[in-house]
Amino acid sequence: MFNVIYMETTDKEKNEKYVKHIMSQTNYNEELAREKLKEFKNDFMKVLKDYMGIPEKKENSQIKSVNQEIYKQIRYSLDQTMKDYRDKNPINIDQIKTNLQESEERENEKDRK
Repeated sequence: MFNVIYMETTDKEKNEKYVKHIMSQTNYNEELAREKLKEFKNDFMKVLKDYMGIPEKKENSQIKSVNQEIYKQIRYSLDQTMKDYRDKNPINIDQIKTNLQESEERENEKDRK
């Protein structure tokens, strides 16, 4: 029979390890490290990410099917293409006004005939 020793650590011991780890990775003192641990519910990785300014990833909406992903990619591609086109060819308001006036004049001439 094997003798297996289980190393059980209490929450207090774990908390002490986390505080030491946070203090070694940041310039927080012991008191501030404990406060941050409480703030982030004893998740030392979140404390370190907060210290380094790494934003937490937001969950993307779940894609339910392959077709949804395909159409999402198509929409993104078309939006990007139109954005690039608009950046290269800005809208000329004066030209649009002129075109509308010419069009109205043509319509009026057709009605007169």
